[in-house]
Amino acid sequence: MIDPSPFKAAPQRLQVVPRTTRGALLSGLMGVFRFVAAATIAATEGFRVIARSPRAVLVWGLMWVVWFSVTAGVVATGEKVVVSTRIARWTVWEVVRHYGPFATVLIALFFLVFGMTAIASFRAVLNPEQKRFFFLRLGRDELRVASISVMAFSLVAIFGGMPAGALIALASPIMAAAPALAKQIGVLGAVVTVCLEIWLCVRLSLIAVETFAEHRFHLSAYWPLARGRFWYLMLCYCVIFLILFVIMIVYFTTNELLFGLALNIAGHTGMFQRVVVLGIAGVMAVLAAGYLLLTIVLFCTCQARAYLTITSAMPNVRQSPWGAATPDAAPSPSAGF
Repeated sequence: MIDPSPFKAAPQRLQVVPRTTRGALLSGLMGVFRFVAAATIAATEGFRVIARSPRAVLVWGLMWVVWFSVTAGVVATGEKVVVSTRIARWTVWEVVRHYGPFATVLIALFFLVFGMTAIASFRAVLNPEQKRFFFLRLGRDELRVASISVMAFSLVAIFGGMPAGALIALASPIMAAAPALAKQIGVLGAVVTVCLEIWLCVRLSLIAVETFAEHRFHLSAYWPLARGRFWYLMLCYCVIFLILFVIMIVYFTTNELLFGLALNIAGHTGMFQRVVVLGIAGVMAVLAAGYLLLTIVLFCTCQARAYLTITSAMPNVRQSPWGAATPDAAPSPSAGF
């Protein structure tokens, strides 16, 4: 008689393996879903801030309308600029030479309004109970964030080309030895340079919000904070770019229609036509201010929400006396990026 035990055991083994595989696959899919959901929640935090505090966001927008109005006034009172195929003013120094002391005022006013808007966005997420003055302040926090922002812009302007220069120096002997591959090496070098600079920007993108949250320049914590969170932050910014891309299409389409209408009316000299042109210019200034404000709010609130998510997942986080979570040490070194 044949022993049936092996035939009875075989179906049991065949049932266990698929269940384990399905469980691992389901667990992996759930992990990806949670990852994408967390990034989407952070990327859309700005819309929740707008819904919670619409009057505050309106006041922020009015600040930007004032800045655009002042800028338009300075441009209108300056010397005429000839529109051509090249940009009329290439550098900041040419703008300063062209507009004189007004350029300094415009640049300083821009950084002031930008800093106040960014920190108000941070405060609306990290300290939502501080609603006084529409989350706007002008104190040490603003000065610290403005200082670190100016420092970051300066470092990027000075050292931004260093990765490209280093790669060119490394690739030059190879290109000289194999000139037929020079084009491919150049393309590869450009891709590597862009990827490296994106990685550096993402890793250091939480400097401003961490400076605000800790109320100090915590230089030793800026780099470790985003360790292991590169892809999370990158996905957050990609979602924001997709949102802004759709809004940008609507914005530029509307802007082109209004600009074409203004050009058709500009040839007439009647008072009504002049009033209509001024009205169109005002609408375009409001649209520009709204688009710039939405960009700042989406990015800053995303960074604030990401900061809360990252610090809440860290085991060694102490509660700051100002309310925001403050990391004492770096995240787990097991994370790669």
